[in-house]
Amino acid sequence: MENNQIEAKPEMPQGKNNKKRKIILSVVIFLFLLSGAVYFLYWYTALRFYQSTDNAYVVGNQVQVMSQTQGSVKNIYVDNTQFVQQGDLLLTLDSADAENAFEKSKQALAQAVRETQETILSNPKLLANVELKQLALNKLKSDLARREKLGLVNVIAAEELDHSRKAVEIARADLKIAAQQYKINQALVMGTPIEKLPNIEKAAANLREAWLSLQRIHIYSPVSGYVSRRSVQVGARINPSTPLMIIVPSDQLWIEANFKEVQFTDMRLGQPVTLVSDFYGNSVIYQGRITGMDIGTGSAFSILPAQNATGNWIKVVQRLPVRIELEPEQVALKPLRIGLSMHATVDTRNAEGTTLANKTPQRIIYQTDALTFNRSEVDKIIEQIIKRNTSGEN
Repeated sequence: MENNQIEAKPEMPQGKNNKKRKIILSVVIFLFLLSGAVYFLYWYTALRFYQSTDNAYVVGNQVQVMSQTQGSVKNIYVDNTQFVQQGDLLLTLDSADAENAFEKSKQALAQAVRETQETILSNPKLLANVELKQLALNKLKSDLARREKLGLVNVIAAEELDHSRKAVEIARADLKIAAQQYKINQALVMGTPIEKLPNIEKAAANLREAWLSLQRIHIYSPVSGYVSRRSVQVGARINPSTPLMIIVPSDQLWIEANFKEVQFTDMRLGQPVTLVSDFYGNSVIYQGRITGMDIGTGSAFSILPAQNATGNWIKVVQRLPVRIELEPEQVALKPLRIGLSMHATVDTRNAEGTTLANKTPQRIIYQTDALTFNRSEVDKIIEQIIKRNTSGEN
């Protein structure tokens, strides 16, 4: 009897289980809808005003250092990765050729001054020659007048009278030649100071050019920055415009972000941008501002632009470069390098600006004084050469 008595476990009612599942499912659906509503609210109030891209890179000026004269490289003072200040000496060329050309130019100027001085000093001589020819003509005219009187009474022969007339014509022609020579010689100077005469100015200009070539054997850094891609070697023969190295100014960096064309609806100049560099990670956030949007897409300025009107066509969303200026203080604290990847996020809530610049810059953006020389030294040399060769000093 006991074997046949088996105690059955109490079973949960089926309706109670269904009710519990419905409650759980309702809670899940509610949470899902709530999270969707919260996300939609967040997107509508904030997220939709932000446009971001990871197609952004650090860009900067790469100042190409080139020679302005020809010569052989004698000394190199810097190498890649080193920092240089504007005006620092980078390298020097052999000076033998430049010095030789400078000396030749000095001698050419001295020769020109002496020849011009000779022209000026010959003016009194030519004027005296004119006066001499005039006196000779006057004498022959007087002789001709006496002979013509004698010829009327047949005292002298007609042949002698004819010779006297021809002598007067010859003397008159000689006077014209002498006067013309005086005018030509006078026109060469025309009362102009000797240093302002064309041949003197030309020789002086050649001397200044030779002096500049002599100064340019010393090649200085046009900007402050870091040396990169040095290609010049000691002993190399270089010509003007030969690339030598690149100087990258660390304070002239900006971001070029390539946004999709569909992201530009509310994007304007002046909008703030937050940037994160892969180099430093999310711990460093840079602040920037949009300062320019390119006038064309990257594909439009490529070497082989797309020909969308020919062949089979597939639409590709284009990207437009945007220039983003960084805060100089941040870049000074956390320096960047050209070519580093960045993630850019633009806050487009304020869409009152313009998309293209409408003002021309009224200031110098970049400049250097490292390539200019004080010419007072060569001007003094020219002045001394002119003075020495006009006063007879040696």
